[in-house]
Amino acid sequence: MADQVTRSPRERLARLWHRIPAIRFGREGQSSAVRESSPVTSYYLVIIPAVLLALIGLLMGFSASAVTNIAQGENPYIAFLKPLALTTIGLIMMFVAQMVPEKVYYAGALVLFALACLLQALVMVPLFGRAEGGNTNWIHIPGLPFLIQPSELLKLALIIALAQLVARRDSRRDDFKQMAIRCGGATAVALGLVMLGHDMGTALVVATCAFGALWVAGLPRKWFGYAILAAIPILAFLVVQNPTRLRRIIAIIPGMGPERSTSAPEQIDHALWAFGSGGLMGLGPGASREKWEYLQAAHTDFILAIVGEEFGLLGTCSVLVLMMLMVWGMVRVSRETTSLFAAVMCGGIASWIAVQTVINVMSVTGIGPVIGVPLPLVSSGGSAFVFTASAVGVVASCARANARMRMFGSPDEASAGRDPRRRIHKRPARTRPVRQAQKAR
Repeated sequence: MADQVTRSPRERLARLWHRIPAIRFGREGQSSAVRESSPVTSYYLVIIPAVLLALIGLLMGFSASAVTNIAQGENPYIAFLKPLALTTIGLIMMFVAQMVPEKVYYAGALVLFALACLLQALVMVPLFGRAEGGNTNWIHIPGLPFLIQPSELLKLALIIALAQLVARRDSRRDDFKQMAIRCGGATAVALGLVMLGHDMGTALVVATCAFGALWVAGLPRKWFGYAILAAIPILAFLVVQNPTRLRRIIAIIPGMGPERSTSAPEQIDHALWAFGSGGLMGLGPGASREKWEYLQAAHTDFILAIVGEEFGLLGTCSVLVLMMLMVWGMVRVSRETTSLFAAVMCGGIASWIAVQTVINVMSVTGIGPVIGVPLPLVSSGGSAFVFTASAVGVVASCARANARMRMFGSPDEASAGRDPRRRIHKRPARTRPVRQAQKAR
């Protein structure tokens, strides 16, 4: 009795807390420390959110671009056939890429990177290069009815090339000179070709792709610190020497940006008004007001603002949750695989999609500068969607290899192309009946 009187309220609360029975999830007798993640679950965490995001992007792209097509005198349903065809092509490439074994990507990594660099260099050739939005980052190949953005292919090609360079047998990941020549040289070439078109936003994404891939490769951490310190003055110079970039950076600094007026609103003002008018539940499908040629690039870089206006905060959060689930699935695949090449590929692609999503959300919400980076798989766009979907397929290929699912080529010896979710049914051994055995005696 005296012990209960002298015990403090904090001790009593702790004693009561320990009496509450613990609730554990999972199989009985299996601790969380030894529980292993399912590779099949990781595969579906990558594929299902990607398909849902593609369908959401297709729906919202039609909603945002229909008004613009009508204003230009076009039939919105006929104009919708182009993004529908591009989405279909992207999904087909994603499902084909997931069936390609890892050894094919390893063998063709450097060839793909060389092809991507060649296409990116064509943006500086007057016959092929095209400029849009102040950046020369598009090429027109005679005979094709659309433009190609080779920097999107370059992102995927650089990641696969870096994975191959660090996974080679003669690779010494603790040798600074070798890694600087191989990985640093490939990254510098890719960044240089992108910056020839003055597309700093894409260059930042390319740099983060290389950063994420090499981080997963296990290079010494101090090298990344040196790289960041070296990149700061370069970024500062690139921003200062371009008045447009400098103005966008100053606009997001509190107290330094220009005073905004409702009589002359900017693009970010229309985006914030779209989020505000959407509220919690949104105005409803197709009921956006800002898409009526108030918000520029509504169906591409600012598609998230239209989602927020028509479907509210819940719709916006749903898109972001799907994106996080997909990136989480990619991280799981990178951790589950026993192949360094596959781990680096998945880590680089996860960094690509995660960082590009963060940059787009910061631009649309006014937290960061507007640098023209689309929202992966949701923003309308041919090259961006097709090559991002292909990158998702590459990660899904690694997930299928972890789960020993069927793929192109000869089946794996351990699985023989069998789906691991199906249990093998063995026929019982045929035994003679007891009466027949007694007669035989």
